[in-house]
Amino acid sequence: MKIDAQLKEHIDKQNPIVMGTVGEIKGNEVEITTSWFSILNSFFIIAFASLFSKWWESKYNPSGALKYGLGLIIMAIGFGVLAFGSEGLEEGSRVSLIWLVLAYLFHTLGELCSSPVGLSYVSKLVPARMIGFMFGMWYLAIAIGNYAAGSLGGMIETIQEEYSMSTFFLIFTIIPAAAGVLIILLNPLIKKLMHGVR
Repeated sequence: MKIDAQLKEHIDKQNPIVMGTVGEIKGNEVEITTSWFSILNSFFIIAFASLFSKWWESKYNPSGALKYGLGLIIMAIGFGVLAFGSEGLEEGSRVSLIWLVLAYLFHTLGELCSSPVGLSYVSKLVPARMIGFMFGMWYLAIAIGNYAAGSLGGMIETIQEEYSMSTFFLIFTIIPAAAGVLIILLNPLIKKLMHGVR
């Protein structure tokens, strides 16, 4: 018996099992954590990347600035969905999963408009001797953006206490939408500064 207990303890140490829990709320309802949905971004990229690729290769291919503007506006719609879905929520309230799925969808579509375009235009517009440096600056800007996003995300409780969760998401709806509209309005000037690079 002692040998069996030692063997079981050894196996448990070698092959730790991480238990996932689904908490039952009512008879036919369960609580699912949002971390389960992190795969949606990858799924939507795989599902829609070829569609965007065909669009960029067609005669309806917009300029780089327009793609960036569209990406920001589509991303803003994703935050707008979250703002609408969290309207009037009290702490501990539960909402439909569709709001999270739609937010991931619009954020991924916005990413497909802007992310590949940015890398492409860095390589096209930068002088050859500075390409490595500017790619480094590109990724440094992404790192700074991620840090700022984490800092702003940490303010959710403060904003929620003073205003509401909907207001928190509404801030992130208005800012990218306004930036997207501004970029689209500046498109003729940006195209002129690009000297015919497409």
